This record gives sequence, C-alpha cells and structure tokens, in this order.
Amino acid sequence: MFGRARCSTSAPAAGERRALPVDPLSLPRLLVSAATTPGAAAPAVSTLHAAALKLGVLPSSLPASNALVSAYSLSGLLPCALRAFSLIPHPSTGSYTAILSALSRHGRPREALSLFSAAAVARPDAELLSCVVSCCRRASASLPARAAHAYGVKTAPLLAFYASAGPALVALYAMCGRVSAAKRIFDRMDGEDVVSWNAMIGGFAGAGMNGEAWDCFREMRARGVRGNARTAVAVLGACDLESGRQVHGHMVRNHGDSGSNAILWNALMNMYSRVGCVDNAEHVFFEIERKDVVSWNVMIGAFAKNGHGERALELVDAMLRCGMQPDSVTFTTLLMACCHCGLVDEGLALFERFVENSALIPTMEQCACIVDLLSRAGRFREAAGFIDQMPIRPNAVVWGALLSGSRMHHDVDHAQIAFEKLVQLEPDNPGNFVTMSNIYAKAGMVEDAKRVRMMIDREELVKPSGQSRVQAM
Repeated sequence: MFGRARCSTSAPAAGERRALPVDPLSLPRLLVSAATTPGAAAPAVSTLHAAALKLGVLPSSLPASNALVSAYSLSGLLPCALRAFSLIPHPSTGSYTAILSALSRHGRPREALSLFSAAAVARPDAELLSCVVSCCRRASASLPARAAHAYGVKTAPLLAFYASAGPALVALYAMCGRVSAAKRIFDRMDGEDVVSWNAMIGGFAGAGMNGEAWDCFREMRARGVRGNARTAVAVLGACDLESGRQVHGHMVRNHGDSGSNAILWNALMNMYSRVGCVDNAEHVFFEIERKDVVSWNVMIGAFAKNGHGERALELVDAMLRCGMQPDSVTFTTLLMACCHCGLVDEGLALFERFVENSALIPTMEQCACIVDLLSRAGRFREAAGFIDQMPIRPNAVVWGALLSGSRMHHDVDHAQIAFEKLVQLEPDNPGNFVTMSNIYAKAGMVEDAKRVRMMIDREELVKPSGQSRVQAM
C-alpha cells in the first residue's frame, strides 16, 4: 500500500543497500535505528523523513511524527525536531514528551517548560510528567516540579509515576536542599534504580549530612544494587581525606585507569581540593589521559581555592597550548583566584582579554569579581568606574563587593554609595546595615553609626553569619 523506499539506516552485510518498508508501523523503529547510525545519523534520518513524506506516512501518523521529533533530536538537529513538532496537527502527550526531551537534551530546559506551560495539556501521563520534572531538574526550577509532582500523585498510578518521575524528583529536591522531601519520595520507590540511590547519596552529601550519605551508600550495597561511576562521584562528596583515599583505591581497582571516565576522576580531584590536598589533586589531573574542559576547570579551581593563584594562571596557559578552549567557568575561576591572591593587574588583564576575544557577555559573577579585586586593592575610583560601564545592571553582589572593600580600607564615601544601592536592592538584609554601622563607628561618626543601628532594631532584622558575597556566589 505504501510502497517501498530505498534508504540506508545501517550498513548491509553484503555491502548492498536494502529496500526497507516505510509504513506507519515500521517507521518509528526505522527512525530510532537511523538516529543511532554511527557517523551518519543526520543524513539517515533526513532520508527516511523525505521518503515518508513522499509516501504520505507523515504527518498523518502520530506515532511516526513523534518518533521523527526524537530522531532529529538524537541526531543533533534540534531545529529540525522543532520543525517536525510544529507540523503535527494535533500533538499528543507523546508529542510533548518528545519535544520537551529534545529541548532539555540540547540545553534548553527552561524553553521546554515554557512550551509545556503554554500548551495546557489536558491530561499529561506519567511519562510526560517525568519529562517535565527532568526539565525542572536541569533548570533548577523547583516550583513547576512541585506542581507536576502534586498533579502526578493525584492523577497517575503512584507506582507508574514514581517509577518514571521518581529519580528526577529525588535529584531535584536533593539539589534544591529539600533533602527530607527527596527522602520521602525515595522511600516510596522500589529501591532498584541506581539513579535514585546516586541522587539520594549526593543530596545528603550536598547538605553536609555525610553520615547519612554513607549510610545510604551502605544500604544500597546491602540491597545488592550495583553502583556505577556516578555512585562514586556522589560518595566522594561526603568524603574526608581518609575515606576519600579509600574510594580512590576502589576506583583504581574497579574502574581502570583514570583516562576511562573523566567525570569520575574530576570528582576525585575535587575531593582532594576540598580537603586541601592540592598535590594529590594535581597527581590525579596529570594521570587523566583524555581531559575535558571540566578537568581543567577543577584543577584551576583547586589552585585558586588553596591560594595558588599564579599556578592557576600558568595552568590556563597550558590549557591553551593543548588546544583546549577555556569556557565561562574557567574565566570565573581564574578571576576568583586573582581575588583570593591579590593579583590585581593579572585579573584586569585577564578580564580585558576575555571581553576582547570572546563573544560572551561577562556574567554578573565575573563583574563582581572585578569590583571585589579593585576594592580589596583600594582602587575605588576604578571600581566605581567599572560599575558605571557594566553591560548589565549591577546587583547586590556587585555593590556588596564595593561595600566590603570600603570597610577594609575605611573609605566612607564609597561605602555610602554602595550602602544606598544595597538598601534599595535588598532592604531586609541586616548584614549591609551592620557593615555600614561599623564603618561609621570606625571613622568616628558615632551618630551615623547609631542611626543605622536603629534602622536594624526598627526593622527587627537578624544578623546573618559572616561570609564574603563573592565567596557565597
């Protein structure tokens, strides 16, 4: 009825092309096969698409249309996936699952959530809700995830919902610091999914609940759930030096050399950096055969956090010589290193080089680093001039950096400028009032210090624990 289209979705055994049936039943399977064709996925999917259009299979077949969206996404052709979705006359829940997954896979989870919100799907099923939760996790958006969670609990079979959406919900709630909520969901699952165990262990570790993280890991092993590289990454977040070395030994025995899994060995470097063992981190770094940009960033960050700013700058030069291009994270980490080590001129030169040679607009965090760098050095006119010329509107972190530097150098004039802006941006933050009051008191301006203190009492603000704004970012 639909004829036969000659297309190559895989290499024929005899070197010949086979005639494959293109009909509504076979097309989804063929598209999946085409999308996984090594080195030729895009042309293979395009060939099938053209044949299906010619024979009238598309867009009349909804399952085939949904499969086409997924196939284009898997082939790296997101614009084609979006186009294919737009041509579906009446998208189903499966259609929305396919396009949301495509957008999330290509780093656009917020766009996926916006599309889902605008679509107002009448009755999303467990699979679509799971996809929405996964998008929320990638976008760090807890509110829509909670809505999807509540809807799923009310409308979908609980076992099916938690089987599909549970791992993503556990990961999201744990990532957002809602460890108790993550644990409640985790306890309702069957305990067979390693992704959920990894998320729960990582959630405990991220919340500083290292004992609970290790208990969770031991329970996982007792239940016979086989861990993977991500399990080791999660456990490393709960390690001190002694236990970290034990995990290191386990990794060498079970995961081979350090060139086989960059994610795993990057996490090991990060653990050594966190406990102050920079030499151990550096040893792991040089053992990694196929370093990715994250490997370089972790090692640069290890030098930066442990007071080796110049070594961090030297390492980025080595990174460039190896042909690896720094990204925005590299740049931010280097600026942090310059701030911590007082490398003012080096930091300014680095910033200028980044702006001149990159199409990226400096982030707020990077701008705050420059203000912090200049303010710590007492170069307030330059700091104020930099703020005036920022391509984005300065936020409280930027003005807070200026206020902190003013306190260090007893510069009342620039402190007042920063304080006025901070009162507008975050009137409920008592730390700003305390800092300004102390600056006035140090300068002998007793009445002004009392006035600011009275503002704290009047608003009943509670002073937070001390921490640098730039460190808190």
